[in-house]
Amino acid sequence: MGAPARVDPLLQALQRGVVAAAGSIIPLPPPPAPPRSIRAGQILLGHAGNRDEVGLDLGKLIEGRLLIQGNSGAGKSMLLRRLFEQAHGKVQQLLIDVDGEFSTLADKFDVAVITSADVLRIGGAAFAAHLREHRYSAVLDLSDATAEESAAIVADLATALIEAPPEHWHPMLVLIDESQRLVPRYDPGDVDQETRKRTIRALADLMNRGRKRGLAGVVATSRIAETSTPVVSKPTNIIVGRTVFDRDVDRAGNLLGFTVGQSRPLRSLSDGEFIGIGPALGAGRVRFKAAGVLSVHKGKTPEVEAPPAISAAAAAELLRAVPGAVAEPRFTPPEKADTRGSGRYWSEDEDRIVKDGYANTTKLNDIARQLAEAGYRRRTMGSISMRASALGCRSNSPIAKGSWSPPEDEILIEAYADPDVKIMEIVAMLAAAGFDRGRVSVQMRAIALGITRDRVNYYTEEETAIAKAGLEAGKSNREVIQDLAAAGYQRGVTSISKFAQKHGYDRRADAWTPEEIERLKVLYGERKHTRDIAEELGKTRSAVAAYASKFGLKQRTAWSDDDFQRLEAAWHEGKSLADAAALVSRPYPNVAATAKRIGLNFHIKPSERGKAEPANGKGKRS
Repeated sequence: MGAPARVDPLLQALQRGVVAAAGSIIPLPPPPAPPRSIRAGQILLGHAGNRDEVGLDLGKLIEGRLLIQGNSGAGKSMLLRRLFEQAHGKVQQLLIDVDGEFSTLADKFDVAVITSADVLRIGGAAFAAHLREHRYSAVLDLSDATAEESAAIVADLATALIEAPPEHWHPMLVLIDESQRLVPRYDPGDVDQETRKRTIRALADLMNRGRKRGLAGVVATSRIAETSTPVVSKPTNIIVGRTVFDRDVDRAGNLLGFTVGQSRPLRSLSDGEFIGIGPALGAGRVRFKAAGVLSVHKGKTPEVEAPPAISAAAAAELLRAVPGAVAEPRFTPPEKADTRGSGRYWSEDEDRIVKDGYANTTKLNDIARQLAEAGYRRRTMGSISMRASALGCRSNSPIAKGSWSPPEDEILIEAYADPDVKIMEIVAMLAAAGFDRGRVSVQMRAIALGITRDRVNYYTEEETAIAKAGLEAGKSNREVIQDLAAAGYQRGVTSISKFAQKHGYDRRADAWTPEEIERLKVLYGERKHTRDIAEELGKTRSAVAAYASKFGLKQRTAWSDDDFQRLEAAWHEGKSLADAAALVSRPYPNVAATAKRIGLNFHIKPSERGKAEPANGKGKRS
């Protein structure tokens, strides 16, 4: 038998998991752990940076709902499509689609695509009852409906889903894309105010009470700051994609538990990248890239391509060939009203009024007035809009749809050109011309037209001099207003009060003089104790602290041995923590924190403190 083969010492070290390096033994790094997979009951949303699968627990989703925020192009709708595809067959789903992008789900999945006309025929409540009873998944395509119709349909649908009988309380996801269009935070003016409020109440109710009824609202929005707060404040699961607008960044970051600095990276997330938090996503925040989808997304941006070659002259000739619109005669109410349409059903004459109104591009509120003048019941604009859709009426007029007409825009633009015209005066101008608009609607339209302006009426140099002279002389607000009026300036009491506050004038009985304020700054600069400053100036300590805070004066006086001795004496004497704070002449929170640090427990009964010693002996006084 031959001699045993010599074993290389380095090979032995490698086999033991160590290598020799510069005379020391360094452990080899452990092999990378395999990526984590999703658990049972979860659907796969995407993958984290370390290749871990990121899942969404359907059971916890129903308990906590979900909010998805992402500005246009961030991949929000694609993530919603991914969620629908992965959950298909595991739970009933209804996807409310305002832009008609999700009907292609039916190409890959057995999903019913319901149009607005289908729902208008039977009503939103009947559709909801049918869904709850038969438990099929569907996409509700509202792309052909007006804003008024969409809001009314969703309001009826959400209300009926909640009010379904208990025997139909089965798990169901209600996914809503572009929810800011259905439940805007501000009134855009294209939906009757009562209809808008009813839609917000219905969806907020679904997000709030839906859990016990098996309903899980999944709300997706591209502008969280412009979506109704009662709707987006209910979910406990939050997923945020790229967000660039300041107000959206602030609100989304706050929901994710970020500080202002931590929220900034939300602007730099790549397409399809998200940050999520909530029970359905697991513990802590998770950052992931959404996985792909099986169906085609209709909302994909078209590729850049050159337009067909056509000369300007040829384009003008083609435009001249378009036939002109011929308006039909306006409806004239009959001499004797027919009351057959006074119930919930529409009579033939009511239908004729609606048809004539749409043909003549009459505003919805004017059609409602014509119905009332003809002796029929007062119909809401939502009811008229839904009836018109059922009759096959379609109007391209911005007036009939509640949008701003050119004459309204002319009034608004001209009024905004004059800086002295107030918002409510513009509302009055529109009303005088026969247009019913509110203050918020005027402001929103001005923003859309890009004609907003700074409406702050700043003080001129002459006004500032007059106001300061009056305030320094101790005059009242009314007297300062009179001085300004004599010089040709118009100001109110609130304006003078804000001016005085801005420039540091205080006319109260305990007002501070300029000399006292300067002395306060000097004493704070010398790091005098607050009680000493108060004594010298003849003010209370709270007044000194308040004015110091107003001027940004801060001081942090270190604890002296006398301060520690007074605090320990107060503890041994059985005094309360509030009494100890008064003895030490320091703020209560500061004294409480120091007492805890040096082991003085003021919650121990005074009779037992003599037997006890501070937890840290004499305490750490550094």
